Amino acid sequence: MHPELFHIGRFAVKFWGLMMAISVVIGLFISLKRAKKMGVNPDLVYDMVILVVVSSIIGSRIFYVIFHLDEFSGNWLDIINPFSGPGGFGIAGLSMMGGVFLVVICAAVYSLIKKVKFSRLGDVIAPAFLLGAGITRIGCFLNGCCYGRPTTGPFGIIFPDGAAGSFCDYLSRMHPEQHFTGLIPTQLMASALGFILFFVVLVLERWKRFDGYTTWLVLALYSIDRFFVDQFRYYEPKQILGHLGPLVFTVNEIVLIVLFVLSAIMFFLGSRKKSAALK
Repeated sequence: MHPELFHIGRFAVKFWGLMMAISVVIGLFISLKRAKKMGVNPDLVYDMVILVVVSSIIGSRIFYVIFHLDEFSGNWLDIINPFSGPGGFGIAGLSMMGGVFLVVICAAVYSLIKKVKFSRLGDVIAPAFLLGAGITRIGCFLNGCCYGRPTTGPFGIIFPDGAAGSFCDYLSRMHPEQHFTGLIPTQLMASALGFILFFVVLVLERWKRFDGYTTWLVLALYSIDRFFVDQFRYYEPKQILGHLGPLVFTVNEIVLIVLFVLSAIMFFLGSRKKSAALK
């Protein structure tokens, strides 16, 4: 685990931030190439990428704060204070589902303002979201966050002292009979799925028949991807809403189910509308 790349004075440049920056640059490059191919104004892509980055960070922060209010009790300024963390600069504590939710809303509003089809613009940048998720999750692994549940399997990851995931060492000492080998590397699982789904979507685009095909396909696949990974993620007991058989449900799962249903409905309506137009 290498959360910090280097220091500039007392400020730490973190690997998570670096991986996110790399994902933005690569995502912008891919989206611009797709915009040219699909006949979309590249200026709209620049605006949309900036909007996605800003709204994803804000939404992720809001979602995290809502479910960790006790962490900020008496220090409410820390919610937005970038100098409150141990690294000198930066805001620790983000929940990606809040970012996804706000990105979809902001992108839809932006499309209305610019009078462009949300689905058409979304088709340009949607695959880059999956690729960006794959890259950024590597940063999560290096940062030691977004870790999985304790496991006795051969692929358990042991995080060093100081990392959020280092509590597994404490559990091992308290419960030696469990024979924990570490934590499930859910960050790497999410990263691998992000890369795989990126290429799957590019292949499935061969059968694209309507605007919105890629947008809703990406959101539906990501919903399934994240729901799957979340079943191996570690969540504090207070964050778990309940269980359905072996499935664990948190607020994330509720958002993911809504996102999947919405995507499936929109995909079906787009497909049916195209089929009707061809008759």
